[in-house]
Amino acid sequence: MHGSPSPRGAPARRGRSPRTSAASPAPSAPPPDFSAKAPPTFTSCLTIAVEGAIPIERPDPSGATASDGPASAPGDSKRAPRKSKTDALAALHTHAQTTLGEESLNDTINDESGIRIQLRDGPPLTVPPMLDLSTVKTPDMRPKTPKSGPRPFGLTDCPTFHPTPEQWKDPMAYIDSISESGKRYGMCKIVPPMGWNMPFVTDTERFRFKTRLQRLNSIEASSRAKVNFLEQLYRFHKQQGNPRVSVPTINHKPLDLWLLRKEVHKLGGYDVVCREKKWADLGRLLGYTGIPGLASQIRNSYSRVILPYEQFCDRVRNSPALSPNKPRDPQLKTHTNIQSAGSVGRHSTPGSTMDDDSPPSSPLTATSSPLSEPPDEGELKDANGVKSESSRPRRSARHTSQDNGARARRASTANDANNLGFAKVASQDSKSPSELHCEICLKKDQGEKMLICDGCDCGFHMFCLDPPLTNIPRGQWFCHNCLFGTGGDFGFDEGQEHSLSTFQARDLEFRRLWFLSHPPQSATMNGGQSSSAIHGNDPYANRFGNMVVTEDDVEKEFWRLVQSQLETVEVEYGADVHSTTHGSGMPTLETHPLDPYSKDPWNLNNIPILPQSLLRYIKSDISGMTVPWTYVGMIFSTFCWHNEDHYTYSINYMHWGETKTWYSIPGKDAEKFEAAIRKEAPDLFEAQPDLLFQLVTLMNPQRLKEAGVDVYACNQRAGEFVVTFPKAYHAGFNHGLNFNEAVNFALPDWLPLGLDCVKRYQEHRKLPVFSHDELLITITQQSQSIQTALWLNDSLQEMTDREMDARTRARALQMNEVLEETDRADDQYQCAVCKVFCYLSQITCPCTTKVVCIDHVEQLCKCPPANHILRKRFSDTELQDIQAKVSERAAVPTVWRAKLKKLLDDSARPPLKGLKALYSEGERIQYPLAELNSLRKCVNRANEWLEAANSILIRKPTRKRTRKSRGRSSTAETGLSTGIGEEIIDKPDRTLDDLYSLLAEVENLGFDAPEIAQLRTIASEAEETRRKARALLDTKAPPRDREAFVQECERLILHAQTLNVLVDEIVEVEKIVLREQLMKELEDVLEDDNITLEDVRQLVARAHACNLPAENMYMQRLEVLLRAGTNWEEKAKALLDKPQRTLEDLEEFVKPRRSAMPVDPELHERILDLRTKGKDLEKQANIWLHPEPGMPKPKVQEVVRLVNEHDRDFDIPIVQDLKRTVDFAQDLEMRCEAVMRGVYNPMDEPDIFHTMLQWRKYAKDHLTMFSLPNFETLDKQLTAHFRWLEGLPWYCRQHQEAHGQPILDDVVESTRPEDDLPPNDEYFTCICTTPVRPPAHGTVSDAVQCDHCFARFHGICAANGGSCPFCDHHHWNGTIHKERNWHFFFLSPLLLQAPDVTKHYSEEWKQLEIIVHRVDRLCGVIGQFLSFAALPANQRVDYIPQVRHYMRKLYKIQFSVAPTPDANFGLDLAGLHRVLAGQPIPVRMKKRRRPKFVFGQDIDKDWLDGTRCICRGRTSYLLNFPRVECEVCNKSYHGGCVFYPAADGANNRFMCPLCCVRKNRVYPYSEVRVKHVDTKEPDVFVDTKEMLDTFSKDIIYMRLPPPYTQTLFVELIRFTPGQPDNVAANGSASAPPTRNGAGPPGLPPPMPLANGSSAHPRSMHPHPHPHPHPHSHSHPHPHSHPHHPTPPASAAQFDIGHGPGPSSQLIPPPPWAATSRWSSAAAAAAPPGARGMPPNMPPGGEQLRSPLATPPQASRKRKYPDDAPPEERLAPAPLIRSPKRHQSSHSTPQPSVPRTNSGMSPSLAMMLAQAPGDPRSPTRQPSGPAPFPRGPPGMVPHSPVAVGRGPGPEEGLPSPSGSHHSVRKVKLNYPGGGPPNSRGEEERWGPPLPHDNRSPPGPPRH
Repeated sequence: MHGSPSPRGAPARRGRSPRTSAASPAPSAPPPDFSAKAPPTFTSCLTIAVEGAIPIERPDPSGATASDGPASAPGDSKRAPRKSKTDALAALHTHAQTTLGEESLNDTINDESGIRIQLRDGPPLTVPPMLDLSTVKTPDMRPKTPKSGPRPFGLTDCPTFHPTPEQWKDPMAYIDSISESGKRYGMCKIVPPMGWNMPFVTDTERFRFKTRLQRLNSIEASSRAKVNFLEQLYRFHKQQGNPRVSVPTINHKPLDLWLLRKEVHKLGGYDVVCREKKWADLGRLLGYTGIPGLASQIRNSYSRVILPYEQFCDRVRNSPALSPNKPRDPQLKTHTNIQSAGSVGRHSTPGSTMDDDSPPSSPLTATSSPLSEPPDEGELKDANGVKSESSRPRRSARHTSQDNGARARRASTANDANNLGFAKVASQDSKSPSELHCEICLKKDQGEKMLICDGCDCGFHMFCLDPPLTNIPRGQWFCHNCLFGTGGDFGFDEGQEHSLSTFQARDLEFRRLWFLSHPPQSATMNGGQSSSAIHGNDPYANRFGNMVVTEDDVEKEFWRLVQSQLETVEVEYGADVHSTTHGSGMPTLETHPLDPYSKDPWNLNNIPILPQSLLRYIKSDISGMTVPWTYVGMIFSTFCWHNEDHYTYSINYMHWGETKTWYSIPGKDAEKFEAAIRKEAPDLFEAQPDLLFQLVTLMNPQRLKEAGVDVYACNQRAGEFVVTFPKAYHAGFNHGLNFNEAVNFALPDWLPLGLDCVKRYQEHRKLPVFSHDELLITITQQSQSIQTALWLNDSLQEMTDREMDARTRARALQMNEVLEETDRADDQYQCAVCKVFCYLSQITCPCTTKVVCIDHVEQLCKCPPANHILRKRFSDTELQDIQAKVSERAAVPTVWRAKLKKLLDDSARPPLKGLKALYSEGERIQYPLAELNSLRKCVNRANEWLEAANSILIRKPTRKRTRKSRGRSSTAETGLSTGIGEEIIDKPDRTLDDLYSLLAEVENLGFDAPEIAQLRTIASEAEETRRKARALLDTKAPPRDREAFVQECERLILHAQTLNVLVDEIVEVEKIVLREQLMKELEDVLEDDNITLEDVRQLVARAHACNLPAENMYMQRLEVLLRAGTNWEEKAKALLDKPQRTLEDLEEFVKPRRSAMPVDPELHERILDLRTKGKDLEKQANIWLHPEPGMPKPKVQEVVRLVNEHDRDFDIPIVQDLKRTVDFAQDLEMRCEAVMRGVYNPMDEPDIFHTMLQWRKYAKDHLTMFSLPNFETLDKQLTAHFRWLEGLPWYCRQHQEAHGQPILDDVVESTRPEDDLPPNDEYFTCICTTPVRPPAHGTVSDAVQCDHCFARFHGICAANGGSCPFCDHHHWNGTIHKERNWHFFFLSPLLLQAPDVTKHYSEEWKQLEIIVHRVDRLCGVIGQFLSFAALPANQRVDYIPQVRHYMRKLYKIQFSVAPTPDANFGLDLAGLHRVLAGQPIPVRMKKRRRPKFVFGQDIDKDWLDGTRCICRGRTSYLLNFPRVECEVCNKSYHGGCVFYPAADGANNRFMCPLCCVRKNRVYPYSEVRVKHVDTKEPDVFVDTKEMLDTFSKDIIYMRLPPPYTQTLFVELIRFTPGQPDNVAANGSASAPPTRNGAGPPGLPPPMPLANGSSAHPRSMHPHPHPHPHPHSHSHPHPHSHPHHPTPPASAAQFDIGHGPGPSSQLIPPPPWAATSRWSSAAAAAAPPGARGMPPNMPPGGEQLRSPLATPPQASRKRKYPDDAPPEERLAPAPLIRSPKRHQSSHSTPQPSVPRTNSGMSPSLAMMLAQAPGDPRSPTRQPSGPAPFPRGPPGMVPHSPVAVGRGPGPEEGLPSPSGSHHSVRKVKLNYPGGGPPNSRGEEERWGPPLPHDNRSPPGPPRH
């Protein structure tokens, strides 16, 4: 672990050098030649202000003084929380004065040791509250390839280890395995295996830490030693009355006094150099060459400046009076005791001192002098004492934490820049003279001649000094100890309190600014080649702009700054952050119990407590050792040379961040390192012998290598571990922001080193962290394993011997003893002198609470030794017993090895029993014994031999088998009383050869056992049995003696069984007995005809076993039977293996078999069962195929199951026939089911119903034997379908089909929703849909005119009925015959009564469905209009075109249309026409209307991402950019294109710039400027606000300056003029129209536009096309209708009214959004065009409509047309189609969305009541051009009230002409519509044509 010392107890004075003390003597201004050197600079990271970085509050000096009292004394000897890192809290005291006037002049010398560099001006950096871990380097970003190339300073990298996953499981074992290699380097790096990713769990928002300030050039040993020397030298000369001593210059270069003194000492000292005349050589060493008189100048400078100081030092050291070794009274508060107390205090906790009221230590601990720093600012003051402008205000002085008030009183106000004051004497001090004494003679007399040191407040007689003083010196006076103690308490000041994000911001900014202003040498030494080109591919480098900084660059820059005397750099380091208070970066069981990494052994929270770590035996948690500390580093922050507390191991893990460079010195070179650094700065170690404990000193690795010290290095990166080994010194620095965590641990090999460290602490009187002896005792109490005892025994033995020796020495003083069996607090175990823990015994006295060790018993108190008490924690016996038990456990392996050696030495063949016993004892020893493995193998092999021997010696129970069982028998004998012939006994497993092999094997194993002799006995008996058997086999017994011979054989067999060894000759004897018995059995068995095949096989096996001769008649008979049975078995198995069998094959095996042929009964039974099953299947199939009358019909599933069962085993012909038939039936059932479910898909069947009739015929002819429920259901449906078809009104019985297509075509043509408004062509007066135009010049027209309504008709149209269809009711009441003479009311029931199959597949039903839906919608529209017109107030002549338009539709349809059977809308409209035709035309004033705009975005297509943005899709990188949607027009825009702030969130409402322009609103996010497409002047824009405010009919322009803020530019494509007030609807209020021959009343000629085009009122209906659709009349015309050009009318006739009729007066638009047309309220309501929007309708949304509802254009009443959103104004009425039409010749419309029954006509309501969610009525998309957002470019936008376009050229009107523009106001010319759409009905209802991609047309250009 590493860190920096804790902050000083006193508040830090950040602005001043840490060497400056406020209580230092105020030096006079340095001589002018001092200022000649280059001015130093001071750069602090604190100049980079960061939001959230909080300065640390300094404690109040008064509070600190109050804490320094008796109450703080008990804390003097507490356990050290953490090495010198916390020691610095007390050790590095700083002292300052409290008032500005008392600050010395040294404090004002260039405030920060030079010119202060301000890195960054401006406001503080803003940072987020949380750290974004994606901005730092994490383990997954670690480069895969190792870094190559040499390191700076020629250092060698320490080893890097990559453990395997298996090795990774045990950290302690792995580190122990690599320790031998790692110790040679002092440290090593460990890279975790792939897949191990320790999570970082610190809350980066709440985590805050305090930092320490580090000044890099104050840390290096030689640099600080030089500064201290120069300060001491300056003070010495000042006290000698020579404050203006000057530094000599040689060749205009100041002489380096410190280097001069160092080189003189290297050469042997002043006398040696003078004697050997080496001054010239010395000059060359200092770098001077070719200078005359160089040796004299150097010698004179040394003798004048340095030599007096050295002589003074020698005099003090050699003076008996001033020597610190002079014996003194410990109770007397002398200066020596004070300094000792200060030293002790440095090792204690803050505020603790040795004595309750000890004065503070020397204040000369952080001073600066003119010999080491630039001139004082006081010299820069002008004559009147005022500072010049270049001076800076001083920062707050450093306050002391001890006795600040006394220090302030002692400060001399007379010691100003002129040094007019004098030193203090005792009579002038605030203390009573009786309280002072002389530090030399220890007397309190002659106070008037006693000087008081301004540093320590101690007194000195002037005559006691050496040399003595005769007069009181001027200025401040310091004693020799304070003078020599300069710089003795150097430490790091406190920085600021940070979060991780604020620290990251400061580090990143500091790094960037530093390296941009200080380019690396690699960037400056390569000429024109940039650093990015050189190191651009270095994965370890960082980039700052174009500057690439490598790790080597940072390392070189760090050491340059450390050694620089002119550049002071101050950085912060967040070191030693306690994880207990701030939280560990790794998960713990307390914070993240479910995280698996909280239990990971490599988790640093677990490392110290792992079973192999010795620190787990420490009873309390030690922060930083057993509890991890975290470290947050920034660029150049460093941790100085140190080794770990108690020389323990440490492990450091980097969670994330920049590289951390480590340097290490192996433990074997620790003494070399200490000698080298002492040699480098001996003065520092003379003032601070414990300097290396304080972590405040660095030394360049290159200098160390030159001194012979091995130095190694490594670069630690994110996700890597660094392990340091015991006693190894290490240091390092950070390359930038990083987050590390570290903890200590100890392995058994550490114990001797830990003891050495305790002894070293005792020598330096440093407070240890824990008690080493207590740790050893705790280990013995908690671990009783042999392994522990082995490595613990030596250390415990040393401790016991040391303790017993101490007790012996204590008892020699005859002091009392006491035993305490409970533990005390830690401070009750610490020696008050050397601070060592005296855990096992302490010496105390009743007169004090202090304890001491045996070495410092004299310093305990003044009481005689007999009064002292030896307080023991364990008695001698207990302590020795503990040691004895551990030694005993440690000796267990040795004792066991001795037993084994003795057993082997006693006998060449040791008994197996003894070996087993020793092996069992070794197994119980919990320690790995190398010999145990060999012994285990020996015992195991012996056990295997014993098991084999016992298989012969121990006879197993006899296993008897019946004679018929298979296997080799041992004996058999027929007819004997012994029963051998009846039973067969198993033979032994072991043969005689096996027995001899066991005996031979045991000779080689080398052990002894009783089983060996037993086997030898059995072997001899077996040999005797073999001899007898051979004799019997050689004897040929005659037949008469055959029975006796067999009995003799049986007796020998029984004897052989007792041996349990198989003898081959006995087997042959056994065969003789078996042959005799087998032949007797065969005499009876072969006569049995029921013998089975298995019996024959067993008899044959027995015959072969006993070697029955083949020529034996019984053997021959058995062979014949075996062959016959085997042949039958093979045939039977072959039959059963066939997949299908015929009944004939089965019959062959059922026939009676031949006599005496053996068969297998099981196979025979299976064949019989199969035959029976096949017969049953054949019978059932025959019954189903030829059923008898009255028999029930089987279901198809039953038959299928029978067929499947047959196919598994049989091949029966009749069942095969049944299978083919049932397949047909099953397929028919599936088809019928699909038809009934509506999912049948006829592939190549033109008429599905004809196909179903064929099914019916086939089923009744061939499938009557089956029950077919699906077919029967379909049969009923077919009958109902044809009955329904005949019920259609247009069904033709002659042709046997329904002629519905012509009716459907007429209905579709007459019920188009977009055609609900009448045409605005004045010539549309006929009952047909063709205009009645004037004849060509010179021709005669056949047109006729009604005398009542003046409507003009084609001659052929007038001939049909002979009267005006508009006026004559006979056309509508049935008087005049029509082909379609039915009523619409009766069509709805027909639609509902259709069967399901008709609804699914009948084209006639689909036609009827479309007719009903479409006519019902028209019925509703006409019905509401009639309800509106029924009121007398609404019966106006300008409704005539609407009435005629509806009558044309009904005339085309022909059949009666009304919601009830007794009503007729045609008749009602005819009556209304007669009423309206006789009324005069009223004159109406047009309402004003605002102008409308068409912008470029309106004519654009949607871009690839669905946007219609300001950028118009011309910038590819904006694709998929974050979008925002307008709440009015629902268009999507890129947020960046419209300057929409992303931070506003998704819930904020947004109106696009185009809608804001249209609604005359200000766009809140930017300025919007409208540019007309024809305007080329860059500063001329359209004033849309003025135009909207004045309802302008012309474009108004304005000039604007260039934009100065966020501005959007919109292109205006077209402009629709506005309508101001007081303009007559017909163009002139004073010129009412008259009836003349030009047309019917109220129909003026076409209204020309300003540019000469004619306005066509028909374009005002919401059809998506801007042109009328010509439609050929249903009757042939004998004449044509040519188009004649019409002269343009005056501009006054320009029609901008709301009315769609040709009279240009207001008429209601059709009621296409009504939802309750037939209610009483709707009957009297105004037309939908005058109604408001429903209150729950969202802005810009579209109201839900019924299937027959009309589009929403006329459903809202608006004051101005522009109030409607663009989507609503431009959207066409939806068209509908049926999804059920599969093969229709052309598409037909269908309703869109079902509506509620309350808003429908009674007929449709009744029809849809049972199926409110009928899926056959989806919305059909428009077949023409899509709504405007997707329409072709150049299309004029539609709105409910819009200016109509003029007829095209084919209508005889001139094409558009140009317009005239003025600078300020201009009248916009816009083009007319294109040619009318000539597509027929099929195209109109078909899919939309491809869009025209041409650019939109603009106004004509001049």
